[in-house]
Amino acid sequence: MAEDKSAKIISAIKDGKKNFSRADLSGAEIFDANLAGSEFVGADLSHSDLTHCNLRGADLTKAKLVNSRLWNADLAGANLTEADLTGSDLSNACLYGTKLWHADIKDVKSLSVRNFSPKTLLNAGAKIDESGLLSSEESYRMLKKYFLQNGMYNDASWAAFKEKSMERLAFKKSRNWHYIPSLFMDISCGYGEKPHRIIISALLTIFGFAILFWSLRGVVSSIDPANALTWSDYLYYSAVTFTTVGYGDIIPKASSFFRLMAATEAFLGVFLTGLFIFTLARKYSAR
Repeated sequence: MAEDKSAKIISAIKDGKKNFSRADLSGAEIFDANLAGSEFVGADLSHSDLTHCNLRGADLTKAKLVNSRLWNADLAGANLTEADLTGSDLSNACLYGTKLWHADIKDVKSLSVRNFSPKTLLNAGAKIDESGLLSSEESYRMLKKYFLQNGMYNDASWAAFKEKSMERLAFKKSRNWHYIPSLFMDISCGYGEKPHRIIISALLTIFGFAILFWSLRGVVSSIDPANALTWSDYLYYSAVTFTTVGYGDIIPKASSFFRLMAATEAFLGVFLTGLFIFTLARKYSAR
């Protein structure tokens, strides 16, 4: 029965058929078939074998793919909205730019961030379809939950960052004031998912304030006020202020403006240090 069904489907594909919506294709064995742009809306593909199939841009809305095999299948740009992928095997399947809104990925096998990369072996540029900000935010949240449940914390970190990025873009589109703090958190620490950004932010803050104090000649030596300070002195002062060490050998001039600058840098130092500790704990310990 399954062989007859497979033969009919392969024959229909060869004849150029593209619409398989609501068709019963359960148990079908299709290998290396070119199904790009085909329609499978509401189709039953459960227990089917779609190994190496080209499904780029295919519409699989509400399709049933329960326990299907999608090894090395190309689903880039496909629409999997409300599709049931329960128990399916996605080993090396390409899901770059797919729509996953309300898709059921319970017990899916071999799903990782690599599936969402344009190149299977690289995670750079990994993403789903992001044309709908709210739907993509929800889809990334779903992926984050899946990865956390399966102990894939690095992949969960990727999904969490993308989720917050979609939220930030939604704030921007709706002109919500929350966009500003969201943008700050993105730049400074990648929403707690990118510790290296905090290190970069800290270094930029230290150098930035050093340049400000140097250009305004805002600090003096407490030991010898007449002593001309060098650039390294300003950089040193900025670093000890940022870290709140405050040795006192170099101090801000007796001006409210310069003291406010020093206090601002000290506050940023405490804030970024605390954020760095939080991010490391979040990133490298079980969530």
